[in-house]
Amino acid sequence: MLTMTAIAIISVLALLLIIGLVLVVVSQMREKSRIEQMRRIKALEDGHSLLRRFVDELPNSFLDKALRRLILQRALELAGQLRELNAPGNPTALEEADQAALNALEAGQIEGPGEFPMNDQERVKEIRNLLQMLFRFVERQKKAGRVSAEAARQHLVNVLFLVHRVYADLMVYQGQDHEKAKRYRKAIHCFHMAASELEKSKDHPDAAEMVNRYRERIKELNRLAEGEDPSAERREAVMPSSVNREWEEFIQDEESWKKKADYDD
Repeated sequence: MLTMTAIAIISVLALLLIIGLVLVVVSQMREKSRIEQMRRIKALEDGHSLLRRFVDELPNSFLDKALRRLILQRALELAGQLRELNAPGNPTALEEADQAALNALEAGQIEGPGEFPMNDQERVKEIRNLLQMLFRFVERQKKAGRVSAEAARQHLVNVLFLVHRVYADLMVYQGQDHEKAKRYRKAIHCFHMAASELEKSKDHPDAAEMVNRYRERIKELNRLAEGEDPSAERREAVMPSSVNREWEEFIQDEESWKKKADYDD
């Protein structure tokens, strides 16, 4: 039969074991909580950075007042959450900057880049990708109830139009360059590409007008092309621009981004 001393020793050892297990569990829970907080902070920082990119990098005309306000209000909310989580850096400064931008917007002062020509392929790709992310942002705000279904629908129509327009603008710039060099068939091809791209935004009122304008330009270019050397026409017909080929592949790869969009929810 165990003595009282042996029982006491076993009890102490058992207690120490339990305490050790409790400390391990508590330590693991704290580490898990720390990792989760870091993950949440990183997500908030990334989200806030993207929202600021919308207003700081997209041309001013791409964002109307209502959409700009929606973006800045959400950015302000994320900055406040970062401050509450004691995020590293200076979230209070982010909050103040977002509030200042909102105040300036309400006062009629637009802070952001002015217009710039959409004649650089890489720049257009960057802007187009940013617009696609803006499209998804608006969808999420609608689902979260931060914007009405009708207002969201209008924003989505406008953003989708811009997605297609920036590519159409690039094609127009290229077409104009070909026209100056009297490469009329290549110019016609570029204007066809621009018109076809804008036809994807049939819900936007400006799209039809621009398509008609490009169709008229194509007719004029066809008249100019009638005086070209037939052999030159054949060479141009079988030698499409490498930029066009790259863009056609780029568009085919990215078309799935908008297939789930539903404007009538």
